[in-house]
Amino acid sequence: MGNPENIGDAYVAVIRPKNTASLNSREYRAKAYEILLLEVPIEGQKKKRKKVLLETKLQGGTEITQSILDYVLEATKPISPANQGIKGKRVVLMKKFPLDGEKAGQEASLYIVPTVVKDNTKYAYSPGCPVFYCLQDIMRVCSESSTHFATLTARMLIALDKWLDERHTQSHSIPALFRPSPLERIKTNVINPAYAIEPGQTESSLHMGYTALEIKSKMLALEKADMCIYNPLFGSDLQYTNRVDKVVINPYFGLGAPDYSKIQIPKREKWQRSMSSVTEDKEHQWVDDFPLHRSACEGDSDLLSHLLDKKFSVNQLDSDHWAPIHYACWYGKVEATRMLLEKGKCNPNLLNGQLSSPLHFAAGGGHAEIVQILLNHPEIDRHITDQQGRSPLNVCEENKQNEWEETAKLLKEAINKPYEKARIYRMDGSYRSVELKHGNNTTVQQIMEGMRLSQETQQYFTIWICSENLSLQLKPYHKPLQHIRDWAEIFTELTNLDPQRETSQLFLRRDVRLPLEIEKKIEDPLAILILFDEARYNLLKGFYTSPDAKLITLASLLLQIVYGNYESKKHKQGFLNEENLKSIVPITKLKSKAPHWTNRILHEYKNLSTSEGVSKEMHHLQRMFLQNCWEIPTYGAAFFTGQIFTKASSSSHKVIKVYVGVNVKGLHLLNMETKALLLSLKYGCFMWQLGDGDTCFQIHSLENKMSFIVHTKQAGLVIKLLMKLNGQLMPNERNE
Repeated sequence: MGNPENIGDAYVAVIRPKNTASLNSREYRAKAYEILLLEVPIEGQKKKRKKVLLETKLQGGTEITQSILDYVLEATKPISPANQGIKGKRVVLMKKFPLDGEKAGQEASLYIVPTVVKDNTKYAYSPGCPVFYCLQDIMRVCSESSTHFATLTARMLIALDKWLDERHTQSHSIPALFRPSPLERIKTNVINPAYAIEPGQTESSLHMGYTALEIKSKMLALEKADMCIYNPLFGSDLQYTNRVDKVVINPYFGLGAPDYSKIQIPKREKWQRSMSSVTEDKEHQWVDDFPLHRSACEGDSDLLSHLLDKKFSVNQLDSDHWAPIHYACWYGKVEATRMLLEKGKCNPNLLNGQLSSPLHFAAGGGHAEIVQILLNHPEIDRHITDQQGRSPLNVCEENKQNEWEETAKLLKEAINKPYEKARIYRMDGSYRSVELKHGNNTTVQQIMEGMRLSQETQQYFTIWICSENLSLQLKPYHKPLQHIRDWAEIFTELTNLDPQRETSQLFLRRDVRLPLEIEKKIEDPLAILILFDEARYNLLKGFYTSPDAKLITLASLLLQIVYGNYESKKHKQGFLNEENLKSIVPITKLKSKAPHWTNRILHEYKNLSTSEGVSKEMHHLQRMFLQNCWEIPTYGAAFFTGQIFTKASSSSHKVIKVYVGVNVKGLHLLNMETKALLLSLKYGCFMWQLGDGDTCFQIHSLENKMSFIVHTKQAGLVIKLLMKLNGQLMPNERNE
């Protein structure tokens, strides 16, 4: 026999809801779902990876549904407990996509495989195996031009997002998609042998056949039944709904047969009028479901203001995938547009389902005043393009509506207008203002290109968003200004503190993924200076826990860097007062030990200044400082906050607030109050597991068999970073 014929490429989107409540919602939220994606290396770039959907080949002569379910089961066995794999409920063909390149003219099919609601099952991380990602996080950065997704995968994810949105508007569609499969719904199957008469019975089954006939005759005599049908679903726990969407009562029911001679066929005008009433019903439904959209569409400023006060979402898309601002811009409602931007804090670059922005709508309608309002907004992206690659100016000149010539003039002038700028701070307090050519659509990568750093230096650093109690490293495709806009929401999601007391700023800082082996080879003075400023900041804040001798050496180096060579007349013992000590000694040691260190610090400072073998050039001294910091366990770590519980007595527990440091070496716990190093574990010496609801994680030390749980809303971030940095290390580096 020959090999089975390959009938096409099949891409599989395995999705699961985070909770059952989202299944009955008429409003689609991407963050309510998770999707299974696979990370694969980009060709020719070993360190860079891209995300793809699961892919399999469908063979002719096989049952497609079972083939795909079997493929998903096998692909997920390595990550599931006891190697069980993930069982899909069913397979739904969503859409077929045309292929490009060598496969032009062929099509790839996207199949959706819904699976069970997310529960407490712990899925292990296994390199080369798929991982569940939050769909909202994926869609925030997904575009066909993104290097982080395969182009076909990006197209399919965008289509999937729209498909799910449409299904949420249809009654019972989503619950039906995720309901148990038919086999799961049948709890028991009972067959009466009296009715199991099959042709071709063997000798061993003849007696059973006669017995069955006898039973059948007795049953008919006793029950007097011509037919007996058993409902296999009776008594099961099958979910059902008793909600009624609409009740229609037939007024003629029970009145007997009608007199057909009196039936009149309606005139064509009445028939057409009745058909148009269906459209009117849909319009009434839209008005009821989307009041903010309607008020923006009609320019009803009073109602719009009232709805905004009631916290109606300015980002909600209606059944046509339009937001309120798209209607205001398209229909030329000036005050409604201004109110949505100013009072509603609407994103001026918000895209609709066809990837058109408010500027596209206003330009297409030829509404010059609205275009001017949008262009004056500090976050506007003047170079934004739609799904077809058209700029707002292209759309304006194509449509030629209303004041299109004035609108085109404004758009042309805007191209040469100075851009808004954002301050990117360094850890020494200085900053550089960077032009935001794409408004709040400007990415981290674009900001890094505006920092005027060499290509070599850029790879050591990235943009961080920081407030007093939370610091997050951003990815190259993240949009920092949108993070600043949403900081209160992000801060609330990741901490239990008051977001109103936090002010976020953007910083240029060391990339937490930077291996020490690469950092040790850096020679560029500017890169060394930026690394030095950050290391000094972390040292003085107490994040670099180290023996006293090391801290004294670092303090003497700082004196040499700040004050130059030692002078006996100038640098006497009284020179190191409390104010000067603040700039060279960690804050945690300032009162307890620093006063006793002054002689030792001055002595080392004097030896360093008089030593002929030590270069006094600034970047050499800063490099010496870094060399001493490299030995500190927490150097280069990203710090998160959390708390652990310890037994204070047999009946009570003590809560210890901690910093959780994660770097290329491993995981470290610091007491938040004293900055004392409670625990330091290297990769390969411990295991981790994410807890329920991503609100905690467990660490198990392989050396002393000790386990502990850290409670934090940042648990998901900690585990993702551990997985990423652990994968960077080669087996022979883990024990160094």
